[in-house]
Amino acid sequence: MRRCLTSKKKYPDLIAGYDLVGQEDLGRTLRDLAPELLWFRAQCTAAKVTLPFLFHAGECLGDGDATDQNLFDAILFKSRRIGHGFSLFKHPILIDEVKEKRILIESCPISNEVLRLTSSILSHPLPALLSRGVAASLSNDDPALLGHETSGLTHDFWQALQGWENLGLAGLGSLAQNSVQWAAFDDHEDDKWVNILENGENSEGINAKRMREWAEDWEKFCLWVVEEFGTSS
Repeated sequence: MRRCLTSKKKYPDLIAGYDLVGQEDLGRTLRDLAPELLWFRAQCTAAKVTLPFLFHAGECLGDGDATDQNLFDAILFKSRRIGHGFSLFKHPILIDEVKEKRILIESCPISNEVLRLTSSILSHPLPALLSRGVAASLSNDDPALLGHETSGLTHDFWQALQGWENLGLAGLGSLAQNSVQWAAFDDHEDDKWVNILENGENSEGINAKRMREWAEDWEKFCLWVVEEFGTSS
């Protein structure tokens, strides 16, 4: 944490947030690390540095065990994004909290399948979360370790399109758009961050600019799809 804070001061444009990464059920829980995390937050405030939490949480099969409880604490610590959030679908109240606080779920279907959290894309919980209105993006976790190599995220989008009949092109576009909207392009205090999430491309700053650029590219892509694969009536 000290190194992260020092690095942020020295390289403000390179450090976007703070996360804890590793095999979740073999490490210390967020609850166990609460004193250190509260200290870190206080140090950031004193140094006038913005370092939002972007925690991995809920990458597990448990339902109420210590690892699953990380979801509760990630929300309490105001994590702006939650990596995986696989077990979130088991908690209706937490789903409402995630929606109300506008937390993005970084879903990693292929990683979850490789690590045996789900048997196939057909039994993955992301469609259930999307049907409840949870904001999500598709992520590839660790492509070098999981065999994606240079294709990376393309595999996750392709698998999602093939596995979930109710997603479609518009659904894939929404997931991609979310990844731009929730990206940490710049430092934002909580009130400005909420403004970005509420107003999207109509807000100010780098996020809004990138969203407008994405929307323009998306329109061109959709036009290409129609021209390339559409049929005349």
